[in-house]
Amino acid sequence: MGSLLATVAIGLLGGCAARPGAGVATLSSTVPTASALVLPAPGTLSIVSVIQRQYTNAIEQQIALSTSASTSGQNFISIQAFGPAETVAMPAGGLAFKPVRHSAIQAEIRAYVPGGRLTISSNFVRNTYGPFGYAYGPGAGDDGCLYGWQQIRSDEADRNLLNSFGMLQIRLRVCQAGASEKELVELMYGYTVTGGFSGATWNPHGTPAAVDAEVGGGKPLRVAIDEPRRTAVSVETIEKAPVSRRAAETRPVVARRTEQVVAKDMVVVPSPTGGANTTTTTAGAGEDAIVVPSPVCVTGASGSATCN
Repeated sequence: MGSLLATVAIGLLGGCAARPGAGVATLSSTVPTASALVLPAPGTLSIVSVIQRQYTNAIEQQIALSTSASTSGQNFISIQAFGPAETVAMPAGGLAFKPVRHSAIQAEIRAYVPGGRLTISSNFVRNTYGPFGYAYGPGAGDDGCLYGWQQIRSDEADRNLLNSFGMLQIRLRVCQAGASEKELVELMYGYTVTGGFSGATWNPHGTPAAVDAEVGGGKPLRVAIDEPRRTAVSVETIEKAPVSRRAAETRPVVARRTEQVVAKDMVVVPSPTGGANTTTTTAGAGEDAIVVPSPVCVTGASGSATCN
């Protein structure tokens, strides 16, 4: 009986010590887009959602980006921030540190860009956070695909248990229709890390670089602008054959008929009272003559003449 009472008492004490409310039995949760620890380049891809996974020593976010491509898969930019994470739900244990290796990167490319024929670039490139690597190749259809990676960590000389012990792992996967290598690499230059763990102990960037001595003094620094080339245009002079102008041909001048000629063509009709029996007017010469007969007059008994 005594042991039973002791068991009940322990159960009651345990129940009183339990935290109120239920925990989320999942390792991942959706957080607002404003809580994204890294943002894509301005004016490029938009954020669709942010999936966060908590560990005891890190926070991992996969930030889904807008996708308009034929290649299967989701565009995303991910970040792993190592530091003292605050575990509000059920943590996923500790996140193991994985250095960047060629074989591991190839495995990630096959997982996130299935069917893509991406080739790891041998170019040495660097953004404001340091060196990074990328692979580019064709995807489905006319898609161009890029997978980029970067490890942001302070120099080994700066790292110790009390300073610059943090680290960031960045991954970028993007496929876009008709995109060239140059266009997609700009996304690796343009992203911005907006969050992390505060304090000098978890600083992943190390000691800030010294300011260039040329800034604020020295010779003027000019921007190198490529001016468009001007093509010289040669104008060839084309000699025209001499034009010979012939003298205006003399055309016969048709004289207008004068009033005398018009008068000559007039038809004169004699008065019925007498005169010539026949009056002839000529409109020309020869066969063109017009003959007008004179009227016949008959004298009546009263002495008056009637002309027909």
